[in-house]
Amino acid sequence: MFNYNFSLRLSLLLFVIISACFFFYVNTKITNQIRNELNEQVQTVVNEYHDKVLSSDDNSVLEVLVPLIDKLNIPMVIKTQSGDGTFTYEHLNIDISFPKNTLEYKSNIEKIITTMDQTFDPLTIIEVDGIPIIQIHYGDTDLIDTIKWLPYMESTFALILLILFIAGYRVINLSEKNLIYAGMAKETAHQLGTPISSLMGWVDLLKTEPENSKTIIKEIENEVSRLENISHKFNKIGSKPHLKKINLIELLSELITYYENRIPKSKNIKIKLRNNEQLYINGDYVLLYWSIENLIKNSIDSIKNTNGEIEIKILNEDGLIKIFFSDNGFGIKTKNKNRIFKPGYSTKNRGWGLGLSLSKRIIENIHQGSIKLAKSKNNTVFLITFKNSYS
Repeated sequence: MFNYNFSLRLSLLLFVIISACFFFYVNTKITNQIRNELNEQVQTVVNEYHDKVLSSDDNSVLEVLVPLIDKLNIPMVIKTQSGDGTFTYEHLNIDISFPKNTLEYKSNIEKIITTMDQTFDPLTIIEVDGIPIIQIHYGDTDLIDTIKWLPYMESTFALILLILFIAGYRVINLSEKNLIYAGMAKETAHQLGTPISSLMGWVDLLKTEPENSKTIIKEIENEVSRLENISHKFNKIGSKPHLKKINLIELLSELITYYENRIPKSKNIKIKLRNNEQLYINGDYVLLYWSIENLIKNSIDSIKNTNGEIEIKILNEDGLIKIFFSDNGFGIKTKNKNRIFKPGYSTKNRGWGLGLSLSKRIIENIHQGSIKLAKSKNNTVFLITFKNSYS
């Protein structure tokens, strides 16, 4: 379980990392595409401006560029070098709080130009002896600035979802563990209750009827053996079982014989085993006995008719052993089909909802088999599947 939880969290973390990388990759592709389009648009504007500058003595930058730049919403700075080596600036779609041509303004505009040049190379309009006289510097639009933040927002959102998922999983897992602990405690009390009560009765009888001591002692030994078997069951749950060859027909026949002698007299229930073929699997006899016992007990409890029937049918096909458990009890409601294997769920007034959950863990986690509800209307049918290791 620890390895499973660690693997799950590691997988989720890797998923978030891969998703973040994917977001950044897609964002980079989109941003580069928009920048290329932006560069083409600016180049068109520059060519337009260049043609007007060469064809006219009126070099008014704003009159030429403002109508074009406003449509594109491109932040732009036009830097012009005068004959005395000083620079003048015109900026478009840029908010600067300092008065124009002040030292603060020039310092601020130069910082903006430096930032712009890190993304786009400046475009030279006029140069003399290799010295640019008029240059256009431009940067990312508001749309690109917004897009750049998207992968961070998406990654943060994915991380928050991961944290919420892990927290929710931990809460559910803790709740399930609490239900299992409570259920195991009640199951232990229930399992021990019957033989202990019997032992107390036999001890009292031994005191009053010492002449029947041999018979009484034999019965006491049977109850002690039953207690030992119960202890063995719970010990198996807490330790790694050693799987060995098990005769399924023998196990099922023993279970049927045991319960045929213990079915309440008020119920006329027959348990039928429909198979004569000897089939074997690798498993733990005690744990398998316990898991199938839970199914039979549930079937007996669900049958309210005067003529009840529990049928166990085994099929050997395609390398698999399929065991069908059916009964003519009151069935399982459709809305409860997905809940029956969860710890804590029970339809009995005094049930603690551990039987089917325990059976599922034994069959699937320990024996690598599967158990599912195959039918819930009219007749309830459970299907257990094992790999046929001795076909």
